[in-house]
Amino acid sequence: MGGSASAARNRPYQKNRATRATWILCPMLQRLLSLLSFLLIVTPASATTKAAVFPFDMRDAQQEGELIPQYQPDDLRRLVLIADELKSLMQKDGKYEVVDLSAQAKEIEAASPFQKCDGCEVPIAKEAGADLAVTGFVDKLSDALISLRLVARDTKTGELTKTMSATIQGNTDDLWLHGIRYLWKNRFNVEAEAK
Repeated sequence: MGGSASAARNRPYQKNRATRATWILCPMLQRLLSLLSFLLIVTPASATTKAAVFPFDMRDAQQEGELIPQYQPDDLRRLVLIADELKSLMQKDGKYEVVDLSAQAKEIEAASPFQKCDGCEVPIAKEAGADLAVTGFVDKLSDALISLRLVARDTKTGELTKTMSATIQGNTDDLWLHGIRYLWKNRFNVEAEAK
């Protein structure tokens, strides 16, 4: 009789133990199910846009009228610097996948400068497998006043999807990088951050 009384006393404890285990596992299961449903919902919507970022073009007002403009080596280096920074920002964001344009080098050379061709970069970007063609243009009025412009076009339609510009007041690597980062954060990628 002592054994059955002891067993009877342990039943509520065993029941409470099972209930506690359920309470501990239940939130864990809820979190796991929430995570799985989140992944199922987000994965299709988070498809990346393939972007072709073309070499940036430049106009130096100090070279106007020259038969063959002699751009400053630092300015030419900065063009590459800010184009590479834009590519890096796009890749880090995860919304964009930057496509390699090295196979289209001859076509790019023949078509540039892109600010004058009104969308001639679109077929090149489309051939490279991009959804978006991005060009940049630096208009250097002086060492103290530089304008930076970005243009993006849909490769299916050729339509402009984004156009933006920023003024750079100075001619240093840091200021050019500040300009491209400003455009990325406040103009180019503003829709992605709003979501």
